[in-house]
Amino acid sequence: MRRGYLLAVAAPAMAFVLSACGGPDAAGGPAAAATTGTLEGDAALIAAAQTISDAIGGCVKPDDAQIESKVVGLENGAIVMLGCSQGAYSQTHRVFSARTGEQPELLSFPDYDTGGWFASDQASMAEIDAGTGVLTTFRKSAGHGGCGSEGSYQWDGIRFVLQELRWQECSTDNGPPPFPVIWPTQQGSSTDADTATPAP
Repeated sequence: MRRGYLLAVAAPAMAFVLSACGGPDAAGGPAAAATTGTLEGDAALIAAAQTISDAIGGCVKPDDAQIESKVVGLENGAIVMLGCSQGAYSQTHRVFSARTGEQPELLSFPDYDTGGWFASDQASMAEIDAGTGVLTTFRKSAGHGGCGSEGSYQWDGIRFVLQELRWQECSTDNGPPPFPVIWPTQQGSSTDADTATPAP
């Protein structure tokens, strides 16, 4: 769940697929693109993301998993949420950006644990608000949900930029979420700027 690597797929094919799924070249323009649900072309986008994910490895969806892959349309392209893993208490998606005329890109997200900041290529319990472009995550570090991280990320047209990260270490005295805010208030940490991680 740390960092993934992007493999290329044909850009012309992606341009066609984005147009079909409600990308900026589709009829209706940007307003029509800011939707979710099953759209024509979604299956092709999900298949393209799956091909990239399979080549990278580290994302094996159990046969009996109920986690679903989906496409979320935004004004300047689409976000593919590829169902990745499902445990007893949580699930993860690999998140790809797909823009007309460009290759799909696997995104990574800044996160925090007892070892410090890291970039993850899987978003836990992820949800996207298509209207605001905000993605939220909740990574449980224990089944009871009293520790782990909660993130809020804003789509800037290229990637999801961390707006707030809450984190709580596992202990017997933990309370339920919301966890204490560690970003943007935490000082003295640094991460890889290429993955849009915070650099306080």
